[in-house]
Order: sequence, then structure tokens, then C-alpha cells
Amino acid sequence: MPQAPIITPSATSPGNLAQPRLKILSRVPAISFALLLAGGLCGFVTGKKFGFDEAADRRRQLPNGSILCAPGPWGDLSYTPFTIAAPDVMIPVRKLEQHGTHWLFKGYTSDSFVTLLQSTNLTPDQQHAFLDPTVFSVQPNGVMITPGPDLVFSIPADARAKLYQILAQFPENESEFHFIHKDTLEDRFSNSGVAVGTLALFKELSCESGNYYVFSGLPALLSKLPTYPEKLQFVKALTRQRTMLLRLHITPKSDVAALTEYWGKGCWDTDVGTIIQSLTVIPTGTWMNILMVLPPLPTAQIYNYPTIADNPLEGPPVNRDCHWTSFNFFRDTPDPNFGKADYVLNELKENYYPPPGDPRYGDIVVFSKPDGSIIHSAVYIADDICFTKNGSTVIYPWMLASISELLDQYSFKVPPDQKLTVSYFRDKRM
Repeated sequence: MPQAPIITPSATSPGNLAQPRLKILSRVPAISFALLLAGGLCGFVTGKKFGFDEAADRRRQLPNGSILCAPGPWGDLSYTPFTIAAPDVMIPVRKLEQHGTHWLFKGYTSDSFVTLLQSTNLTPDQQHAFLDPTVFSVQPNGVMITPGPDLVFSIPADARAKLYQILAQFPENESEFHFIHKDTLEDRFSNSGVAVGTLALFKELSCESGNYYVFSGLPALLSKLPTYPEKLQFVKALTRQRTMLLRLHITPKSDVAALTEYWGKGCWDTDVGTIIQSLTVIPTGTWMNILMVLPPLPTAQIYNYPTIADNPLEGPPVNRDCHWTSFNFFRDTPDPNFGKADYVLNELKENYYPPPGDPRYGDIVVFSKPDGSIIHSAVYIADDICFTKNGSTVIYPWMLASISELLDQYSFKVPPDQKLTVSYFRDKRM
């Protein structure tokens, strides 16, 4: 069972789908259930004072800190931003530090890597250090670099930005990079016990791209911190993710049929319709946590970090990345093959199609390079909101996120003269 995080306010056949909706509450993690309950109670408490006949009333009625989403077939939605961080017990500080820095220059040869080094403002001594046999090795799929802490810190800012831009394009380097939105820097570090000097080291190992700091070299930074608590505090801050609590406004005047048509995907229409119809009897209306209409798998995952490792005696570990998350969204039993890129691509070709109109709940959001290669996927929820997991490692939770922010973040994974494309795909079987 995924472990609950720390919160800081701020396509399938019917036989593969989950059991009826009425059973899901027993599966909801404690933290998700608390958030769900809070969303519902808010409507009861604030609903006693104001009516719901006008849009202005709804705005006055919004839960504290919430923002109305754009209007659409999803109904009246509001979101409340907040940040989450991984629990201390699941942060492998020593393992991360001992692993060291591993940068794969995929497709590079010895000669092309030397040419790359010469195109940067690295000094001759620094270039020579990168070619040292203890650092440089030729692999079947490219050149692997394992620089020590001093070499990582010695890279000039311009060279660092150029090397990071190249390295981030290769999926093999995904676990080596962290994208930190500039707006979250205060929440991540200043309020988390991270020392000012540690924040300076973070910026030294980062380059800027749009609204993000792109950070790599975590083992090198950890080696510079004198105590275990300081290392733990920094990694914990690094795991912080900006997400949101999403609520649907239900009143006696709500169009139950329209809302059920939008939110009742798969075999959920009866359950979703029952839930929505039941809430319309509240005279003053209520703000329903969207978890009440999501399938069991994402309901159990959301706002949590994966903590249970696969038993090696049962076969290869499952790659629970963004694609595994997206294509298993409506499944009761996850298909482990969705952690394989070729399997995902074939699934898209065989069982999905680009919808003719606007995206709708349950569509797959695909972020791809100009050459068509896919670098990220998510599940469309509503407005500019999707369900996502931004990486396969344990420090990335399942969460709700803004599609526009993900586009900004993942744009660093293509050359500066190229742009990512956002496409939508709908399951033919739904």
C-alpha cells in the first residue's frame, strides 16, 4: 500500500475494470479520505450562509484558498493548491548518496563526446578530467560519465546548461534530474529547515529553464553536507510537489445526466450517477471531492508515494512511470506491461484515436517531441488539469497537476529550437 505523504497547505474491457463504486471508500488511503471528507464538509458548513443561484454566490461559497476552474462539461469545479512531501521513513538518503552521479550521453561515441566537450567553455583540465578512465566509459548505447562531487561542482554555468539540455533528452537519465518550479522555492526550502548554504549549493548545481530550476548531481550535493539530518531535510524538500485538491459543486439544480455522462467513464456511470444524485438533495449544495468519482486505482494512489518494492523472486520490477499510471487508470488490476515504451506505443495505435472535439475526462494526454517520440503521458481530468506521475522513482507521487505547467517543465527535454506537442487520445472501447 502506498504510504501517505506529508501535506503542506499552500482502456479496458468490462471484465478488467474495478468493482462497483460503492466499494471504493474502504480502499481510500487515510490522507485521501481526510481530504475527501474536508471537501464535502466545506460545502455543508459554508452552504448555510449563501445561496447558489448565481455565479457570484458560488465564488463567495468557495472553500478557503480555492479557485474556480473554467466552465465546461465537467460542471462547476474549484481547485485548492497545496504541496506534498515524502515521509522521512521512505527517503533513501544513504542509497542516493552512495549511488553517485551517472550521466548517459546516449548515442555518443568517444570522438563525438570529445567534440561536445570542446564545444563548451570547460577548461582543458576539466575536459581531461571528464575523459579520465575512472569517469569515462563507452557503453553499448553511448558514453557513460560518473563524475565525482568536485568535478560536478566545477562545471561552469554555461557548460552545465548545455550538458543538462542534452542529458535530459534521454529517458535513461530521468532519475538524475529534478525540475523545481521557481514559485515553489520558498515552500520547498525556506520553510523546511534547509540551511541557506545548502540552497546555495542547489542553485550552483542547477540551470534555469523558463519557470524551472533544472537540478542534477544530488549525490554530489549530499556529499557536501556534514550531517545526516541536513541531508534528509534537503532530499525531503526536493520531493515536494505542487498539486491541488479538486472539488465538484453539486446543488439541487445540478444536471445529473450531464455530469454523469462526463464523469461516468468505463463501467462507472451507474455509481457516479448515484453519488451525484444523492448529493443534490442537500438544499444548500456542497463541494464534492473529485476522489468520489475517480476509479479505485488512482483514488488509492493520489497524493501518495510508491513505497513497496517489487519482490525480486517474482520477476523483474515493474516500471510504474507516467505511462503505467495513465494506461492503468481505469483498470482494477494494473497491467505491468504499460511500463514498457513499445507496449504503450502499440496500445495507442491499436486501441486509441484522436478525439474530434475537445478533450474529455479519461483521455490520455501525450507530450511528444517533433519526431513523434513520447516523453510523458497523463490522464485528462478537466479544464487544464490532469492526473500524473512525473517519473518512476519513489520521490515522485501520483497527483493532480496543471497540463500547462507540465508542458513548461518537459519542454527542457527537447532542443531549444524545438517545441513539445500536446495531443489527446481516446479509448475506442469506452
